[in-house]
Amino acid sequence: MFADAAVTAILVDPLASNTRTHRFYERLGFRWVEARRFGDDDCFVDRLDRAGWEYKRDSQ
Repeated sequence: MFADAAVTAILVDPLASNTRTHRFYERLGFRWVEARRFGDDDCFVDRLDRAGWEYKRDSQ
């Protein structure tokens, strides 16, 4: 995920109602940031930073 050294974080914004996707991202190490509305869609913004990714990867 972080092959490019310039990338410090990844943001995703799945639909708020998509609970399976939220669990999947949590298992990867993403953390909830905020709720947002994009047009008619309620979404949750999640973030994974490089340090969180490395910690999660190294602890497995």
